[in-house]
Amino acid sequence: MIELKSVSKKFNGQHGVLKAVDDISLSIEKNELFGVIGESGAGKSTLLRFINALEKPDDGQVLVDGVDVQQLTKKELRLHQKKISMIFQQFNLLSNKTVEENIHLPLEMYDYKHFLPMETVLDFVVLKDKRHSYPAELSGGQKQRVGIARALITRPTILLCDEPTSALDQSTTKEIVDVLKKAHQQFGMTVVIVTHELEVIKELCTRAAVIEEGKLIDTIQVKRKKEQKEFQTYHQRALEVLGDA
Repeated sequence: MIELKSVSKKFNGQHGVLKAVDDISLSIEKNELFGVIGESGAGKSTLLRFINALEKPDDGQVLVDGVDVQQLTKKELRLHQKKISMIFQQFNLLSNKTVEENIHLPLEMYDYKHFLPMETVLDFVVLKDKRHSYPAELSGGQKQRVGIARALITRPTILLCDEPTSALDQSTTKEIVDVLKKAHQQFGMTVVIVTHELEVIKELCTRAAVIEEGKLIDTIQVKRKKEQKEFQTYHQRALEVLGDA
């Protein structure tokens, strides 16, 4: 379980102090597909980075499986971060490395005893025929599938996704959503996805937190097709928060 308890974070901006996260509390269950939705600058990515300790809150606690992340020693923090993978908006691939080499990068950074074979992840993201290609030779969807394979090869227990579809068109977004859904089902991870796209939340997540200007507005159970009427209430609520209503 991931627990954020009254976390807050301030940054110094051009116009003074910005409160990126303002006293937010959330609980994310083990193996849950959890979404965080809000407009740009709402504090979503900062909240995500608390989980793998790339950012530290000024106030509050971040607990993962009951352990306070802020109290970890350097060695313990390294072990904690080994269990977590990230998928990024802009793919973060090295242009001078092939698909296979990009996927292999995490294994060069840490000593993983239990990782997925390269053939398994290439097959999972349907990129066996692109293993020797370079990022410049790939489409946006293919680049993100490389990013997903790189995240999966370490067999993480937590997968953090920071706007993984916002650089993609609608048809490619559906493709990536399907891959992420399949990854969750096959590998049994806790998945936390930050996005401003309502359809991504609808297709992927069981629950979603709606964030506005650093504050938690609501945590909503996402309803499936058989409960479409109830989901529409969430849809309207989210639209209001995002300023599109």
